[in-house]
Amino acid sequence: MHEINWIDDSFDIRLASEYHISIQIGLDGFSFCILDTRRNKYVVFEHVPLIVGKLQFLSRKIETIFDQEEKLNASFKSVSITYSTNKATLLPKEYSGSASFLKIASVNSEVSRNEEISANEIPGFNYQLIYSYPKELMTLLHRKYVDFSFRHKSIALIASAVDQRTEKKNTLVINFEKKYIRMIALKDMQIELYNSFYFKNESDFLYYALNTWQSIQFDPERDEILIGGYVADDSAYIRQLKKYISNVRFLKPSADFNYGNTFEKIQKHQFVSLLNTYPCV
Repeated sequence: MHEINWIDDSFDIRLASEYHISIQIGLDGFSFCILDTRRNKYVVFEHVPLIVGKLQFLSRKIETIFDQEEKLNASFKSVSITYSTNKATLLPKEYSGSASFLKIASVNSEVSRNEEISANEIPGFNYQLIYSYPKELMTLLHRKYVDFSFRHKSIALIASAVDQRTEKKNTLVINFEKKYIRMIALKDMQIELYNSFYFKNESDFLYYALNTWQSIQFDPERDEILIGGYVADDSAYIRQLKKYISNVRFLKPSADFNYGNTFEKIQKHQFVSLLNTYPCV
């Protein structure tokens, strides 16, 4: 994924009090977009690829970006931040309390002393998502913004899938990250599966995608796959998948907003979880 820097002619930093900024942070990259809430128009979009070998170095990288990017330091009307990590666990709402969160999160992945646990409810479902993030990152964000919402990337992704899935069809969402794919299966308006798989090539991808499809007993002719994340719309991954599954589509950003003509150069399904964050605020 290459660096992207797009600014609409109408953008004016002096109007920041009328703008909403959505920021997405992860080991793979840092992205943000700015929405003019008066006109429901996106006026800024930027993506900075990151090479961060270890989680403890992420906050330093992000702080450097904040120091160099003037637009990030404006006083916005509202701020939403999504965090991308595969260290996340789906949990029924009835299990609550910070003590149990740490124990449950530690079962699936190691949680270091420098991390904290957060929980986000998933709108429309009796589930919450438990995930960990660096303490230093949250400290940095509180220094930059007085008030902001903080959610896992999957919250907007699931909301987008629910909104765009075909009625009466079961849906498998596949979101591409740099080194892994996240899969979310929606069956009869329930979350049947939430998992992530590391992959290196097309063979790995097809193995996990098709085995998951078969294990949840989806119909290759009737049911559907919705694609998002860091994959090109003409990539070999998608061409191979379409040989086995009839209904494969890309997730789209909300039609409630104006993206401008220049924005058409961006494959928006790659950033659908970021662009669809604002409706979840």
